[in-house]
Amino acid sequence: MSLASVHPAELHSNHSSLTTLSHSLDDITEACWSPQVHSDHVLTIEELRLQMTSCFTCGVSWSDSHVSLDCSECGGYALDRPCPECDGGCGEVWKRDLSMSHASSKARWEGKCARNQQKSLVKENSSVKSVSQELSSKLEKLSANS
Repeated sequence: MSLASVHPAELHSNHSSLTTLSHSLDDITEACWSPQVHSDHVLTIEELRLQMTSCFTCGVSWSDSHVSLDCSECGGYALDRPCPECDGGCGEVWKRDLSMSHASSKARWEGKCARNQQKSLVKENSSVKSVSQELSSKLEKLSANS
C-alpha cells in the first residue's frame, strides 16, 4: 500500500505537503527505533532479574521452567539440573551459572558430585590409614631399638 492511498485527496493535491508528511513519518519512525531512545529506559531490578533468568539465544524464560532442547545455552534444563557428572545418580542438584551461560552461549553449571566427594574422602581416608600404619611401624622399630 502506498502512502498516497491512506490519506485524503486534498492532501495529495499539494506535492510539498505529501513530501513534508513523508519526511515527518520517516523522522517519527527513526526516532522510535533509534538506540538513543531505548538507552534512556532504565531497567528495574525485576526487569533485570527476568532478563538474566531468560535465555539470550532462544528467549525462553528459565525462571518459568521453560527450556529449548535444541539450544546450547539452555542445555536442556532451566535454572537447575541433576548432577551432570554422574547423570543424577548422586542426588545432587546443580545450579545454572547465569553469567557464564550468557557469556559463552552454552549451559554452564555450578555444583559438586556427591559420588566424587565420597571417592575423594575414601582416598583421603586410605592415605591417612597408610601414613598412620607407616608411623606406627616406625614407632615400633624405634621403641625396639631403645
